Amino acid sequence: MTLSGIGELPLFKRRSSGAEELEALLDLLPHPTIIADGRSGRVLFANAQATQLTAYTRREFTELEVSTLLPEFPISQLEKNGNNQSDQKLVTRSSRTLQVKLKTESLGGQDHWVALTLQPSTNQHLNPEIVDQQRWEATHMLSLAAQQEDLASSHRQILQAGRLLTGAAHLALYLPSGIGKFSLESVTGSGFEFPAELPETDLGHLRTPKVWQPGKPIESTLHKLANANKLNYLATTPLDITNPNSGLLAVADVDNQASKELVTLIQILAATAVTAGLKAQLADALRTVGSSLRESEEVRAALQDGVQDGLLFTDDLLRVLDLNPAAEAMLGYTSAEVRGRPANDVLISTQSLLPALEQALMDNKATDVGKRKIHRRDGSEFLASLRIIPISVDGKINKLAILFTDLSEHEAFHLQNQQLQQRAAIGEITAIFAHEVRNPINSISTGLQLMQLNLPEQDPLQEQIKKLQEDVDRLEHRMKSVDTFSRNLEPHPEPLDLGEFCRGQLDRWRPRMSRKHIKDHIQVAAPTPQILGDRRALDQVFTNLITNAIQAMEDQEGGILAIKVRPNPNDPAMVDVHISDSGPGIPEDVRKRIFEPFFTTKGHEGTGLGLAITRRIVMAHKGKIECESFPGGTLFKIQLPVAPAATAEGNPAQWD
Repeated sequence: MTLSGIGELPLFKRRSSGAEELEALLDLLPHPTIIADGRSGRVLFANAQATQLTAYTRREFTELEVSTLLPEFPISQLEKNGNNQSDQKLVTRSSRTLQVKLKTESLGGQDHWVALTLQPSTNQHLNPEIVDQQRWEATHMLSLAAQQEDLASSHRQILQAGRLLTGAAHLALYLPSGIGKFSLESVTGSGFEFPAELPETDLGHLRTPKVWQPGKPIESTLHKLANANKLNYLATTPLDITNPNSGLLAVADVDNQASKELVTLIQILAATAVTAGLKAQLADALRTVGSSLRESEEVRAALQDGVQDGLLFTDDLLRVLDLNPAAEAMLGYTSAEVRGRPANDVLISTQSLLPALEQALMDNKATDVGKRKIHRRDGSEFLASLRIIPISVDGKINKLAILFTDLSEHEAFHLQNQQLQQRAAIGEITAIFAHEVRNPINSISTGLQLMQLNLPEQDPLQEQIKKLQEDVDRLEHRMKSVDTFSRNLEPHPEPLDLGEFCRGQLDRWRPRMSRKHIKDHIQVAAPTPQILGDRRALDQVFTNLITNAIQAMEDQEGGILAIKVRPNPNDPAMVDVHISDSGPGIPEDVRKRIFEPFFTTKGHEGTGLGLAITRRIVMAHKGKIECESFPGGTLFKIQLPVAPAATAEGNPAQWD
């Protein structure tokens, strides 16, 4: 490999190649070499020999300027010098100065890269002071090796430090790759190639630190290669003496002889590699545990935030640790406000929860407390179902989870269901009562009519008979209303043009409204689809509503009754009918009860069933009715379903 080979690489390939690939190419060069930007003087890459010579790591090199390494070299002439050689002073990481021969070579291309080859004087390597200084620098590099981003980077730095520490030109690190086999993990140096894999037969001879030199027995594949390449020595050691299968470190040199302390030095390198491996394993384990913890925390948070029931967590001293959002909404406290307070002061009940909490801690099993009334922060209370769940780690309870469900809606539904059942029973009894009472009423009415005919017109009893007949008629009217309300509806649906239907209603009532100076107005949006309705039942609905509107405007000088028909803007399957009057309006407390059976503001004149029957008919049509009122008017909003397309074509109409 030569520098011209890098220069001849296409520009795109040089730019797209990774730093590790380019550094691997540079490691094939025989001398310390760095690549710099010819314009800025910034160091871009360095080979292993350069790191050995200067004690800088590859990463540190990328943060340096050429002027830091070669303070006397004219950086402005870096790119202009072409292929020149000169003697320069090189400043190492420890600020030690070395005399080197500097060769600059332009690599060409638009990147303006320049290669700087550094050739130290030979006598400097023999200087004991320089050797000592290199070993100090190697020790510093080893201390930082375990801090690299990944294990492979740590191994490369350990081998680079090993060249400074031992003076060896070739170092290799093998790691287990299978049962009884080692594969080459990292290597530094050029001119000698370590095998990519060591056979199983070599392992038995390499289980202890060993230095092979020419003339000694050849016991392994590494020894054969060392002998064939005429190396002066090859030293090996397991990474961990107590566990020979942990890995293998090998160092070799073709020029220098093995020093007396070589075995100790390579064991230092091996121990550093073991430390880096353990740190990497620990980091992986921590990442795995951290990922598992984050996942568990995410699951816990999702369950805690997503569950609709309240969750309150306490420690083993029954102090509040946390509330989930549902619990905050139910109780009226935020988690931060109650954290650290006794749980019994937050879940306040007429019967203290403290005994149940203490019992759950003692028994270490889930406990159903049952239904309790819990007080909110504002003093109101709600019925809740409570369950206590101990949470233990390694068999020791350190938390309690208190799960409570708001039963208010359930209880309200239960009461409403009871009321509906009671009303159904009352309705059935009322229907029977109305039927049974109507016969005696008819008999009384007939008797009164006979008495009225048989007595002279001037008889004083005629006035009394007249009053009794009026009472009987009033009672008969009410019994008919009760019978209508309690009787099951049997509608006969048909497609109905609601606009024409409403116009017919106003035509019928217009004479009476004219006598009372009430004007009418109708607005029908076009096109408005037909509805599916029972004409007779809907006639009763509009009769009740128009009658009420006329009565509301009787005591004022005229008024306006308006009807508006249109498709529902939000639901195309419904048609809106709005009936409004300009009367005095309905008070709020009365408006809330107008659809209740037997509720009336008309005294003896009303039955209190008109609007109740109206709502019942609308609901039977699968529609709905609402009332809005304000001083100066009342508005009834009715929604009725659109007739299916099939019924509009003449097919029989059906109600589900």
